[in-house]
Amino acid sequence: MADEQKNLNTLFELITILNQLIFEPKMIQKIKLSKNEILILGLIKEGSQPAMSELANRLGTSPAQITRSVTSLEKKSLVKRIINPTNRRIINVRLTPAGNQLIGQHEQAVRTKLQKQLAAVSAADYNELDHALQQAVTILKRTTLGG
Repeated sequence: MADEQKNLNTLFELITILNQLIFEPKMIQKIKLSKNEILILGLIKEGSQPAMSELANRLGTSPAQITRSVTSLEKKSLVKRIINPTNRRIINVRLTPAGNQLIGQHEQAVRTKLQKQLAAVSAADYNELDHALQQAVTILKRTTLGG
């Protein structure tokens, strides 16, 4: 049980570090999006036109909050809602070219910042980090945490 608590604490610490990196205030102000909007764009980019309900489930938020965020993104011409051709009751969301470009620029800015921070890490530590991250992603993808 102590190991489980230690793992949970480590996971929360990692989430906090990544949150600070991805949602740095200067970056957020530059692209003029909320955290939820950035997460939605990222999820849409990674998937293929997810349903609104899937976005709510993946973000762990209410359908009403997703609707508000998608409406805001739609007004900014970053996403477009489309009716699912096989089930007209389902609304899917896709990125517009502008949305794809914006999330791509944000992801590149995050990568650049991360590369600068990792430049100070020794080769041995970098290899150890790489191995640990690959293992963590593989393990988490096998659980419900990985989607």
